[in-house]
Amino acid sequence: MNDKHPIHTTLSTDAMKILDRYELELGTKNQVLERALLGMDKLRFKDKIDTNSISRIIKRVKTGIPGFDGLIEGGIPEGFVVIVTGPLGTGKTTFSLQFLMEGIRNNERCIFFSFEEMADQLIKQTIRFGWDIGKYVDKGYLEIFGLSRFSIEEIIEIFDIFNPKRIVFDSMNIFSDISDFRRSPQWRNILKVIKDKKITCLAVTEKSHSGRANDFDEFDFMGDGVISFDKKQKNDFDNYPTCNIQIHKMRLTKVNEINHEFDIKANGIEIIGNAIERKVFNTLHDNKAKIERNTKTDRELRISLNSIIGFSELMMEKAPGDLNEKQERYVHNVHESGKHLLELIQKRS
Repeated sequence: MNDKHPIHTTLSTDAMKILDRYELELGTKNQVLERALLGMDKLRFKDKIDTNSISRIIKRVKTGIPGFDGLIEGGIPEGFVVIVTGPLGTGKTTFSLQFLMEGIRNNERCIFFSFEEMADQLIKQTIRFGWDIGKYVDKGYLEIFGLSRFSIEEIIEIFDIFNPKRIVFDSMNIFSDISDFRRSPQWRNILKVIKDKKITCLAVTEKSHSGRANDFDEFDFMGDGVISFDKKQKNDFDNYPTCNIQIHKMRLTKVNEINHEFDIKANGIEIIGNAIERKVFNTLHDNKAKIERNTKTDRELRISLNSIIGFSELMMEKAPGDLNEKQERYVHNVHESGKHLLELIQKRS
């Protein structure tokens, strides 16, 4: 197939002199023009994107938090960096560990970088929830680096060797100075590797309070998503604080931005609203099953009653022969009872 196209143009005298000069070097005027045009395109669009190569499918990563994924269209988009932020003691680390456990159950390699806790302390926390995390460390599905003091180059090397699908940084306030974080070339190098390898990352940050607009910081603006944790008193009569979670941002996703209460139970975090939704779902499911059973029973009764009525009519017409008085009375009762029951079923339907 010929992919050459003729060009008809008018050039100034000066432009023609330049074209003639380069024609001696490249061979023909067409080649000179083609090289010039390609050079212009390269300079103007150095990082030109091939839009045809972009996938239209958004692959979502399950968090393993009961009730949470339904708030973000089924999970976090793959390759996102999500900020998990809030005051101390609100469940951020537990949420992050539970997120990694879900990946491990799906045979994904995961890494937890802790910049302020020892690895054994984190492992004890997972044992509390009944997660046999040591088994997964031994099998090579999980690496926990406690009190991490890695350089940027070392972190990138770990990514290259371990090839994780999920990672957690806890906490970013220790890892990097917030004042120049977004402009830091070191972090941008890490971010590029995370994006290139489609690693889904939770970056834990600390705040004295969460959820207010003036509390958002450079970490939040850097993230593809922001999930805030907080403890709040329900009312003036209940002094016991409740844990809350709120999704402020998740790109490529329609999110439920309502503040949701959650519990830290024996097996991890669970959104309380999920228990209510599950109860409603179970009730609807039970009602549906009951209706289906009743419909099946009605159908079977209709078949049986129609058979009885048909048989009794046949007997009343004396098809088999004459009936005595007692037989006629029994047949009449069967016929009337069958018709009555059939009418009751039809009325209920």
